[in-house]
Amino acid sequence: MSEDGMAIKVARFRHARDRSELARLMLDWQDLRRRLDDLGAVIEASVLELGKTVTTGNVRASYSAGRKRYDYKAACGDEPDPDLVEQFSTKKIDWRKLALDGIGLDKDEIPYTQSEPSVSLKLED
Repeated sequence: MSEDGMAIKVARFRHARDRSELARLMLDWQDLRRRLDDLGAVIEASVLELGKTVTTGNVRASYSAGRKRYDYKAACGDEPDPDLVEQFSTKKIDWRKLALDGIGLDKDEIPYTQSEPSVSLKLED
C-alpha cells in the first residue's frame, strides 16, 4: 500500500468514526506486518548466508559473527594449584588471570563458547 493510500484510509477513519473502518485498518495493519516480518526473515537469512553487513538505501542488515566467551575456569583444570588460586583470588577467583598469568596458558589453549551468528535489520533515518 502506498503512503497516499494509507493517508486516505487514515483521513477516512477520522471522518467516518466507524468501528468497522477501524477494524479494517487493524486487519490491514496485521496483514502488512506479517508480510513485512516474512520479508525481514528472508533478508536476515540471506545476509546470514552472505556473512557480511549489507546496506541499501536507508535499510541496513547488520551481520554479527557471534561472540566468543572464554572459559578460564575450565582451562585451569578441576584442581588448580591452591597457591596459585590464593595468589589470584580476591573475594572471588580471577580465573582469567589465573589461567593466563598463573598457569601461563596461551589464549588459544583456553576453551570458549561462541554465540550463533545473527543479523539485525533496521531502517535508518
